[in-house]
Amino acid sequence: MKRTKFRFPARINGATVAKKTFIYVILIGLCLSFIVPYLWMLITSLRTELAYNSTGFTLLPLDEQGHLSVYFGNYKEAFTALNLGQVLLNTLIVCVANTFLNLFLNSLAAYAFARLKFFAKNTIFKIILFSMMVPGTVMLVPNFLICDYLGITDSLFALILPFVMSVYNIFLLRQQFLGVDKGIEEAARIEGAGPFRIYLRIVLPLVKPMMVVLGITTFMWNYGNYLWPYIVNVDPNLRTLATSLAELTGSGYDLTVQLAGAVIVSAPMIIVFFILQKYIVGGTMEGAVKG
Repeated sequence: MKRTKFRFPARINGATVAKKTFIYVILIGLCLSFIVPYLWMLITSLRTELAYNSTGFTLLPLDEQGHLSVYFGNYKEAFTALNLGQVLLNTLIVCVANTFLNLFLNSLAAYAFARLKFFAKNTIFKIILFSMMVPGTVMLVPNFLICDYLGITDSLFALILPFVMSVYNIFLLRQQFLGVDKGIEEAARIEGAGPFRIYLRIVLPLVKPMMVVLGITTFMWNYGNYLWPYIVNVDPNLRTLATSLAELTGSGYDLTVQLAGAVIVSAPMIIVFFILQKYIVGGTMEGAVKG
């Protein structure tokens, strides 16, 4: 029988242990700073207003006597106050349309800047990049005037048209396309494929991870967009979840009802993130390596 030799563990470096301990303490602190407020919001939404006023801050669903008790009436009231069915439909229409058009049009523009040859290509691209320096709030008035001129204010089109293009997405996708081997495109061109077919059938599938990441982030941004929908649409039937939640928090409802509405609005994005987090992390890492 073969004997295995006992080996003493390597000497522990005190500086390394201290460094790792410090890093973990910082990370745990950051995690708690994000988790505890949301956990408090969730727990408080499951309490009555009287119980909240009686016991104050707590991370347990207590009633006014201090006993464990779960109350779902706030969610029923928040569903009605948010007009959840209509605003959820509006939000999904805007988010899906914006995400699809954004990815399609931005990937076309990015492929053109990466692979096609046309007059003043680099100059035009630099001008587009320069527009990233302009704060988004500066464009609120021009965008509103354009939508008013087109007659699409108080409609879902006004929430889609100004956001079908993104300079940031164009830049990231251009970097991805530049990393694709030109030999693949040359082979397809010899076989008679045109530029659009090469883009759609050959190059686009190769940057799928980044497309998934940008699709998720674009959807999430439109989901939480508040300022522009609040400005351009006055009709209550055209509200999105973000604007409807703002109306709820400013309409005199109990705090527990407002927090229930916040949980309802935030829960879908949290669920989507946990389901798709591996694609987000994987696509971001691949994009960083290629970039």
